[in-house]
Amino acid sequence: AAGGCAMAAAAAEGAAYEVPYQSFTYDKWGNAVPAPNGYFPERSIRGKDLGYGDFNAAADLFYYEEGQELYVADSGNNRIVVMTVDYEPVAVLETLDNNGEEVTLSNPTGVFVRKDTVYIADQGNARVIICDKTGKIRAIYGKPESVLLDEGLDYKPSKVVVDDFGKIYVQAVGSYQGLICLNADGTFLDYYGSNKVEMTAKMIVQKIWKMFLTDEQASAMQNFVPIEYANAYLDHEDFIYATAAASATNSNLIVKLNPLGINIFRTKGSGTRQWYQNSNFSDITVSEDGLITVVDNVRGKVYQCDENGVLMFAFGGIGSQLGLFQTPSSIVGVGDKLLILDSTKNDITEFALTSFGETVQSAIRLYNEGRYQENIEPWQEVIKRDANYLLAYTGIGKAYYQLEEYEEAMKYYKLANDKQGYSDAYKEYSLNAMRENFGWIVGGIVLLLVITLVSRKLWRKRKMKRGGKTA
Repeated sequence: AAGGCAMAAAAAEGAAYEVPYQSFTYDKWGNAVPAPNGYFPERSIRGKDLGYGDFNAAADLFYYEEGQELYVADSGNNRIVVMTVDYEPVAVLETLDNNGEEVTLSNPTGVFVRKDTVYIADQGNARVIICDKTGKIRAIYGKPESVLLDEGLDYKPSKVVVDDFGKIYVQAVGSYQGLICLNADGTFLDYYGSNKVEMTAKMIVQKIWKMFLTDEQASAMQNFVPIEYANAYLDHEDFIYATAAASATNSNLIVKLNPLGINIFRTKGSGTRQWYQNSNFSDITVSEDGLITVVDNVRGKVYQCDENGVLMFAFGGIGSQLGLFQTPSSIVGVGDKLLILDSTKNDITEFALTSFGETVQSAIRLYNEGRYQENIEPWQEVIKRDANYLLAYTGIGKAYYQLEEYEEAMKYYKLANDKQGYSDAYKEYSLNAMRENFGWIVGGIVLLLVITLVSRKLWRKRKMKRGGKTA
């Protein structure tokens, strides 16, 4: 036990710590480069540690902040397991009470909690169940009725989130039109946030070809449809973040949906596309500082980026050791920790921040609080430890920009290869230069005009004199 404590302490201080993966980020040319560890695995938790028996194909993990509780959709065991954030057992929702009638779950794949009300995506029974924390059912919503819903849709609710107004957003398997949005009473409201298909050269050529083919030939060609969402997360401002499966025709693997269902997530900077190409994000979580963390259930990688999609940390991988995964299915943030559920290993791995990770997040937090001058020092500390850490240069550039020190901002934006940031700083620097030298510029223009007028006047006099002599 003493050895384990010493190991954790070494990691917390940022000392060399043996983890079974190489953390990395990207340089300004878009190449993956090794980076200090932002997180390290502390421990794993299994169902049997709670006295409930092992999880089985657990599909979803939810952190209920108000109650300081964790909820696991233990799909293979047809139950919802509840524990405290200290991993103490609380309850098992397995047999629910519907006005005296016993109701059982079948392959529950999603769970969400708001104001002590539990929402369960009971996929095997094609319904969403709403109950209290003791398992007393308040409502059961089956497949909603609407002319907008495909009659042939095999309704399989997989994930569910609920906003402050009581609207229920259901991610259903095979629903390509977006999340299914329900009123609080379970009636269908609309599709929400359809993931648009991006036109590619291949798609344009195929569309032209279809114009010259018969209906039978055209139907045999590949069809391009929007990608269904894999998971959804509701942040503290009621914005919905969602992840989609990888596709060659769609790069919106992460979306941030505003109240109108429009994606407002825009990536900036070098290396933002590389880290999620060919990925399959099974889940997403977002901190109050806007830090986005996703988990790839194909490569077993965890990626954390800032609000602009610039990579901060990438770690993990496929394996059986602590810190590696088989099939990571869900992720939540609890304070400064990350908890990741694995549906094959059937455990939850707890990751803690290293001192390097704390420094990076502290710098971002200071900037978000408007403490721009204080924000510079931790970024400089980050650069000392990793000269290839692009986000630090961008962070210092943003701080100097807010401090109206545009020449310094340009310097750091250039080091970060942040073209947009450099352009913005250069524009302000040029305007400032014009303002500071406005008197000289105006004086110079006036002097030039005077010289021009005098020169013309003298030239005319000389011309007249020459003309008179000739006469």
